[in-house]
Amino acid sequence: MKPLTLVRIVMLIAACLCAAAATAAAAPGARSPLPQATDLGPVDAASPIEITVWMKLHDQPGLDALVADQQAGKGAYLSMEQVRAQHAPSSADVAKVAAFLKAQGFTVSAGQDTLYVKASATVARVQSTFQVELHRYDLFGRTFRASARSATLPPELVPLVAGVGGLSSLGAEPQIARAGIKAATGVTRQTDAEGLPARPVPFNAAQPNGIYFSAQCFYGTETESFSGGGVSATYTGNRYGAPITNGPPNAAPCGYQPSDLYTAYNLNPLYQRGLDGTGMTIAIVDAYGSTTIANDVQVFSAAMGLPPANLTIIGTPTESVFSTDSNEGWAVETTLDVEWVHAVAPGAKIVLVVTPTNYFTDLFTGIITAASQPGVVAISNSWSGLDTAYYGIAAEYEFYHPADTLLQAIGAAGISVDFSTGDSGDNADNLGGLYTSTGWPASSPYATGVGGVSVVLDAHKHIAWQTSWGTELTEIADKASLGSPPIDAAMPGPYNEGFYAGGTGGYSDAYPKPFWQVGVPGDRRGTPDISWVADPYTGVEIIYSLNATSTSLGIEVIGGTSVSCPMFTALWGIATQRANHPLGQAAPLLYRLPSWSGAITDIVNFSSPNNVTGTIIDSGGTNPMRASELAAPLNNQPNFVSALYNSPFSTRWFVIDFGVDSTLQTGPGWDVATGLGTPNGEAFVEAVAGGQNQQ
Repeated sequence: MKPLTLVRIVMLIAACLCAAAATAAAAPGARSPLPQATDLGPVDAASPIEITVWMKLHDQPGLDALVADQQAGKGAYLSMEQVRAQHAPSSADVAKVAAFLKAQGFTVSAGQDTLYVKASATVARVQSTFQVELHRYDLFGRTFRASARSATLPPELVPLVAGVGGLSSLGAEPQIARAGIKAATGVTRQTDAEGLPARPVPFNAAQPNGIYFSAQCFYGTETESFSGGGVSATYTGNRYGAPITNGPPNAAPCGYQPSDLYTAYNLNPLYQRGLDGTGMTIAIVDAYGSTTIANDVQVFSAAMGLPPANLTIIGTPTESVFSTDSNEGWAVETTLDVEWVHAVAPGAKIVLVVTPTNYFTDLFTGIITAASQPGVVAISNSWSGLDTAYYGIAAEYEFYHPADTLLQAIGAAGISVDFSTGDSGDNADNLGGLYTSTGWPASSPYATGVGGVSVVLDAHKHIAWQTSWGTELTEIADKASLGSPPIDAAMPGPYNEGFYAGGTGGYSDAYPKPFWQVGVPGDRRGTPDISWVADPYTGVEIIYSLNATSTSLGIEVIGGTSVSCPMFTALWGIATQRANHPLGQAAPLLYRLPSWSGAITDIVNFSSPNNVTGTIIDSGGTNPMRASELAAPLNNQPNFVSALYNSPFSTRWFVIDFGVDSTLQTGPGWDVATGLGTPNGEAFVEAVAGGQNQQ
């Protein structure tokens, strides 16, 4: 065996530390150690700030009881008008809060449904009014504003106010993932391991049927040899990805159009019965939006053989896919959400609510706006933060309570509010490698958390296999020119780049296990609840404008739980159409579905008999490489699939792994990597809506 390089030794030590921390944190019923943000000092007192005062709902005990009955499958759903009449704060309560803020020198703007009051002032005035100290903090590279102590209110307002939002500027991130591209940190544009930006390819709108990338991801087994610098290497195993010299309709590496997944997940029988979301309204909430989404979704629809999308936009989109700032990801997110809600439920109306920032308080006002639109049955939110009881910063953690009461009220009206769990596995990479966290708001007991899987289809577009989504890359040969034979400078030894991306899951630090989460071990809320397509290496096609005038178009394969969440929300809309009555929050009902219904496919990882092995010959002799070495670090994952992969982006050669989702492992039944599993099209809709929803 070739001696480990210093880089690999450091990586392995870091992986062991991360795995040890994650294993301890992931134990059922255990809470994770909480990461502490670094205090960078006070915020400029003269800078402006907008806050949101969240109002307490009326008769909270009555709402608690109603929602508990609904989650148990016993209670009737209210209309949004009934929810407002029974539980919304009164106009008089809102007026008291507004009057207090005005007296303190705030500029007050109107709220909605009396659920909140927005106001703006300087940081100095906010600090004196609420007796807080706003400081800048750093959390492993992310800087934000927050208060270390809770807001203080005058006694007469305490019974009226649930919390003060906006003290923190630590917002949500879009949960999109691209093949070969590391997930965005929220402060930098996405780049791949070689520093290359996102690379959509030009799209010809006249191309028939929308097929561009290959729907075949695996190509049997093969052997590849490399040499250079006195080193030669040979690797044998599965082959992933089409040849990089291929063009459309079989361009590398692979990606799915809607019709591929219709067959794979048994959706065609629904459409043949007219169950396509007709009469339903699906809402989407995104920050910043996309300035070209109205045109892009229609181009996508025509290319993919879909009817024109019925899209309504509320709010003002301000971001574009072709920009280079840190918010570019939200435009891609918006494109993905709208196009794939429409792909799965082509007959449904779509309401896109665009918020002015990605602050949680703004996104939740967006959710309220979405829930208030006539006919909305489900709301997709492809964004996430960290469930860590929020770093010991009081103002962060305290937003959970008003957020939960809002989700309760919306669920009481029969609307499912769905969230992406995240794209970073156990989130250790985002927390210095020493802490873990699942995603929030997906972890709320009043929301549905949607995770992700990798899916590979056979030649007939049926599912060949599924694993949890967790990708690692090991570089085995340096850059080669397109079209050249696969002989180039061999690496002096395989370079394990480590964990790349994967579906987020685990146990909440903030919430106990809800009564309806049957089969989940321990006493903490577990996520995800359900999963669907998310791996960008087995991802979906999207189409978007490459300039402001929409005269140039690009097509790209994309993934992330930002794919699985809108797809699942759209399917829930179809289930509601089939039931012909509100179904409410999805998560509690999912755990009541009987296993014999075939509604959900359980995902349990496996090992391929053809995982990649290799032999390296250098001056030190012949060094065999086991499959586990080429897939390292495995973080104690017993099962995985690996394959040879020639990247069409960098033209480097890799061993790519599937099912290595950081420390999150699959198992029979519910698990922290995939939840209950993936929905099985027609069987899922029938089980949810056709009366087979009781154990």
